[in-house]
Amino acid sequence: MKNTIALFLPLIFASILNAQVFTNINAGLTGVSNSCFAWGDYDNDNDLDILMCGQTTSGTPVAIIYNNDNGTFSDINAGLIGVTKGAAVWGDYDNDGDLDILITGENAESKTFLYKNENGSFIEVPNDFEYFGDYSFAVWGDYDNDGDLDICITGGWKTRIYTNNSDHSFTDSGISLIDMSGSRADWADYDGDGDLDLLLTGDTGGGMKAYLYKNNEGTFEEILLEITGLNSGAVKWGDYDSDGDFDILIMGFDDYIEQKAFVYRNDGDNVFTNIYAGLPPVAMGSAAWGDFDNDGDLDIAITGKLAGCGSFTSAVYENVGNDFFNQVNNANLVAAERSFVCWGDFDNDTDLDLILSGINSGGSSFSFLYKNDGSLPNFAPDSPDNLTFTTSGDEVILSWDKANDTQTPQDGLTYNICLGTQSGVYDIISPMSSMNGGYRKVPSFGNTSLNNMMKVKGLAEGNTYYWSVQTIDNTFEGSQFAPEQSFTVVYTDINLAEKEKFSIFPNPASDYFEISYLSGGLENAIVRIYDNTGNLQKELPVPNKDKITVDVRGWSSGIYLVVINYDQRKVVTRTIIVK
Repeated sequence: MKNTIALFLPLIFASILNAQVFTNINAGLTGVSNSCFAWGDYDNDNDLDILMCGQTTSGTPVAIIYNNDNGTFSDINAGLIGVTKGAAVWGDYDNDGDLDILITGENAESKTFLYKNENGSFIEVPNDFEYFGDYSFAVWGDYDNDGDLDICITGGWKTRIYTNNSDHSFTDSGISLIDMSGSRADWADYDGDGDLDLLLTGDTGGGMKAYLYKNNEGTFEEILLEITGLNSGAVKWGDYDSDGDFDILIMGFDDYIEQKAFVYRNDGDNVFTNIYAGLPPVAMGSAAWGDFDNDGDLDIAITGKLAGCGSFTSAVYENVGNDFFNQVNNANLVAAERSFVCWGDFDNDTDLDLILSGINSGGSSFSFLYKNDGSLPNFAPDSPDNLTFTTSGDEVILSWDKANDTQTPQDGLTYNICLGTQSGVYDIISPMSSMNGGYRKVPSFGNTSLNNMMKVKGLAEGNTYYWSVQTIDNTFEGSQFAPEQSFTVVYTDINLAEKEKFSIFPNPASDYFEISYLSGGLENAIVRIYDNTGNLQKELPVPNKDKITVDVRGWSSGIYLVVINYDQRKVVTRTIIVK
């Protein structure tokens, strides 16, 4: 059935998009500007609720949760402190299966707020976060691969990463990052090596800059990107061309306080190429990736102030392929500044709807929910197969075969993993999805990014763990979870100090990789490389060398185990990812 319908998709997309695409349903949301919205199923009833913060037309800061009851939204009076010019984000930081809240921005108490979800009620959790003030921003992400969500907050001439201590507390990691104002950040594994990297843009005090912090197993390499740094806007990772690596969507003010908006294609080796996507140059707004027309590729919603006095816009740009984005002329969105836009399927009809807030041409704040009436049904992706695990040093590597989907190309799919200490209990890594059916509680990419693998650190040796994984498509719909698997941790490399004497680069590799011994020669060593089924892929004797090169051209993509026997019975194991 899927294949039959897929044959007709290209023939009828054009006719659908000629009709009015979005309809304002008058959801009764409080009108706000300088705002942030986030979709999330906080009450686990399999529909998306709304978290918002911002300021009303009268200037009052608010923070509100709206419960979605079959498409009708009501304020649950959660008791959140009002915040404006900041960010409000959902995340299951305590891995208990429900969504908690982090809020940063300008507020009367000069605080950054963490709220724990207790059966649908929200309890403020004391914390040691700094106050970042107006135009600050926050994102969740497990940068240290220990299974729980850490935090990056930027703004107010500060940027901090806070490490989750797994006891409802967070500690400043001490990681040195560029301090910024009016800044934005986003996590993703852009280089496919199994850990989250950080994209950061904003005002450095010496101009608008964009930085990439490449995560090398918990330490960060600062890379000043050759792209236009912007502030007071947005920066987002997304694989618009479905080639298996993340590209960049960025908008805001440049050094000359001129509005800009660009899409940069990831060409590898930290090279990002401006594709001149034709987006409107805007600032004091936001932008978001999402496949609104269910054709399998990521489109763009964008809003904000244009260059002219009193001139602003809100628009949707359809990804038509070959690096082209065309404005959807019948979107009928209200133009706005100091505005925000985000995608989410509130009515579970398999297409992405849109929240838009900001200041309209009359100077009033508004918040509208637009129902998507202009797309075909979306078909959920297939579940992943062939779930396997490997231990290496102090890591466990979980991997699986890439899945398939009717609409989203295979290389554009992301994956979402869960891991726990008991069958059916996922207290190590929360998927933020329902285990019964795979419903995604937050409309976002999966927690393994585009990788069909994940590295997990710190699991106790001798313990048995249970895990599964689902596929996420470009409408953020999740597949069923694969049948649950289990494994018992037995680390293959006890001498971690010896492990650190070896370097494998590049990792991931596509043509070649080198094994270097950092403390002298690999005298009479033997290197054996195994695939993820345990079959010997290659064996290499290494007489009197400190470096060898391994040719991986023609190898299947995946994770391989490198076993090095050296120095009279010493054994070290490492892993290499072949793309």
